Amino acid sequence: MKKNLLHIMFPFLVSITCLGQVNYEFFGAIKLNGNDKTIITYRLVFEENKGKILGFSVTDLDGAHETKNTIEGTYDRKTKLFTFQEKEILYTKSKYAQSSFCFVNFSGKVKLVDNTSKVEGAFKGLYKNKTKCIDGTVTLVGSNKIYNFANKVNKKIQKSKRVDAATKQKVNPIKILDSLKINKLLKDQNLNIFWNSKKVIIEIFDAGQDDGDIINLYHNDVLILDNYKIKLEKKLLSIPIDLTINNVFKIKAINEGTIPTNSAKIILVDENRTFDLLSSFKKNESASITIIKKPSN
Repeated sequence: MKKNLLHIMFPFLVSITCLGQVNYEFFGAIKLNGNDKTIITYRLVFEENKGKILGFSVTDLDGAHETKNTIEGTYDRKTKLFTFQEKEILYTKSKYAQSSFCFVNFSGKVKLVDNTSKVEGAFKGLYKNKTKCIDGTVTLVGSNKIYNFANKVNKKIQKSKRVDAATKQKVNPIKILDSLKINKLLKDQNLNIFWNSKKVIIEIFDAGQDDGDIINLYHNDVLILDNYKIKLEKKLLSIPIDLTINNVFKIKAINEGTIPTNSAKIILVDENRTFDLLSSFKKNESASITIIKKPSN
């Protein structure tokens, strides 16, 4: 959790029931206590199975300090008591110092049902060592309502004769909501990922149209893909790494193809975990991914 003033995006929830397991996704914001009343966008995704909560949270969506954490908790359907705690960092775009991250710990009455669920109330902020940091409040609501509202707004926009076609595409609220689910890697950003295995499996491909985008890929300043043309077919790399040091993978755009910008879908695989990224650069722009040994509990 980082203390940055950010815009608030509309929240949403998607719920699917399967074999007694219920999956939920919420969007909204957390508000920090203190004089500045900082507001931070927040995403919460979890499954509830026989009262046990497992999932993840994302703080500062699409922002300079976007951070993804695992969460664990419980839900009592009789008392409606819902608890969750952020446990460990999966990735962060912030400069990493484990001791500086403040984790959300929430406990409150919540009625988890389709379409109408809300998560509202105070949370405690705790450092990894369980000492107190900054507290605040969380406000999350169900997405079906938000998507229904966004659909109505979008229909009005698309029917309007006063709005040109290009603008209609740019202001499409459904696409804006969907884009918040994508972990984007932009110019000069560095994404820290916390790693288990002694190799990095990388898949690189064009998730849209094959338009001639070309990249260079470096591992600790050593060129491992030279003037590589991104294709619809996946390029698979398996790279041994030394976890006693940080491993930096740098992606640089050589051109912008025929459809700007230079974009690539990048999937990193660590044992049974995957990290999906979407890079988007102008010519000669670059960003990096730093692989860091996962801290011991």
